[in-house]
Amino acid sequence: MISFETERNPPWFFPYIENYSHIMLDMRFKTEDASVEMFNFSLDLEIQGFEGLLFYIYKPSLNTIEFDVIDHRTELIHTLMNLYINVKDYSSSDSLDFIIMPFGHFKEDHKFIPVLHSGKIEANYQAFTWTPSLLFKNIKSVIKIANKYDEIVPREYFDRYYYQFDSSFKGNKTEFLFSLINILVRLEDMPNMEPIVSKVKYLISKTNEMLFELCQRSIPLEMIDLLKEIERLKFNVGNLSKEEIYNWLDDLLNQYSDKI
Repeated sequence: MISFETERNPPWFFPYIENYSHIMLDMRFKTEDASVEMFNFSLDLEIQGFEGLLFYIYKPSLNTIEFDVIDHRTELIHTLMNLYINVKDYSSSDSLDFIIMPFGHFKEDHKFIPVLHSGKIEANYQAFTWTPSLLFKNIKSVIKIANKYDEIVPREYFDRYYYQFDSSFKGNKTEFLFSLINILVRLEDMPNMEPIVSKVKYLISKTNEMLFELCQRSIPLEMIDLLKEIERLKFNVGNLSKEEIYNWLDDLLNQYSDKI
């Protein structure tokens, strides 16, 4: 059996991202087939009550990093396809750290719902949040606050589970994304790292376009969320009783009547 177990260690690029709020999915994979050298997986990301951009990064092998940025305004669910891991580069004590950085704003009532698909490979994960502490850097104190990852516990939501962040976890300012890109530019100088120049250039172009569109938005986030909720109700109406439909509509009226 090939097994990757979590130790909740800081990810390999931890020194570069400790000043950004982020989510870590600490993924674990198991297979009985010892001949497996590489396998693909996908990840559904659903975040209700968030408006902005989502950046993700992970290291599928020793010499490779993969990253991209997603526009999270009009689509409720994003499916990240063609994710992969090289089994030979991970020992039995390793897990795959999948980092998601939100650049934008969370509403108080939000839901983070990740779903991991790995085919015949057994997979699961734990979710953690990181909130940066700038006390040491801001006041030059001799006492440095030792940050740590906080595990978030899933809550039941209809036929699935979701995560909700406490008030200390907030999205990064969108302009911080440019400083993150500068960090990625420096990563190309790391020894034995596969060249990432073309990836960074693509990310810069994509980010500029998304930030421009974000400034030009005309549809309020609350309206988009309401439309998505009505769409969900439409697709579930055949499985609900009249009372459940009434309660769902009543909840929507109570939630959005003072926001739109």
